[in-house]
Amino acid sequence: MNSMTVLGPRTNTCRALVLASSLALLLGLGPWVNAVEAGSFLELPFPLPLPGSSCGSSTFPATGQTTSFPPTLKTTDAPVRDDGAVQAGGALRYQNNGDGTITDLNTGLIWEQKMRDAAWPIVNLHDVTLTFAWDSAAPTIWDWLEQVNTEGGTGLAGHNDWRIPNVKELQSIVDYGTFSPAVDVAFNNNPRMLATCSVAECSLTGVGNYWTSTTLELDTSRGWGVGFNAGGAFNDAKSDILFVRAVRGGCLPRK
Repeated sequence: MNSMTVLGPRTNTCRALVLASSLALLLGLGPWVNAVEAGSFLELPFPLPLPGSSCGSSTFPATGQTTSFPPTLKTTDAPVRDDGAVQAGGALRYQNNGDGTITDLNTGLIWEQKMRDAAWPIVNLHDVTLTFAWDSAAPTIWDWLEQVNTEGGTGLAGHNDWRIPNVKELQSIVDYGTFSPAVDVAFNNNPRMLATCSVAECSLTGVGNYWTSTTLELDTSRGWGVGFNAGGAFNDAKSDILFVRAVRGGCLPRK
């Protein structure tokens, strides 16, 4: 190979190309891999696993919208490739595990299943009507989560690594092809919110706002949430009372 000296601001790009080639060799992709320079960044045609993480193979989920809604005032013949026409991403796919949990077959995330407790007013930890503040002198979503992780001595479904989803994770289960609630039937197969049912009989989602673990950087007294009436993200005072749903798994850095 001919030697080449690169001077100036492109030096880092050259080093990045060499690094990409070395990574390709390590991953068995041949001595060279096509790389595209984009400003000061390097775009690779394959995903690289994050070092020291639990990231596995996953598919970015589609929105669930399958109907195209072309504009009504457009005066040109330009094609309208809106979300309903393109349907980018993996079709929404879920598996009920029969133990109070639901697995997203695209992302690999495992979600808490919500039900309606028959023992009202003694409410089960997973009752769909439960609401909490993010930060309060009263019990919070974090106190509730601690109970989920110690439930039965081992945690929900035998796991004690349940957490509050971040805002992007919670948005991943929104189904924008429906509303009230904007979720797949896997999360809402018995819409009679006032009827009682166990996790073996139903899976429910409250038509309202759910907390995430993400804080608003602009004002840290506020946190991000997702509304399951229409599926929008919003931010709210951490003292406000909202629904909550736990999740486990996903792409996490190893501590």
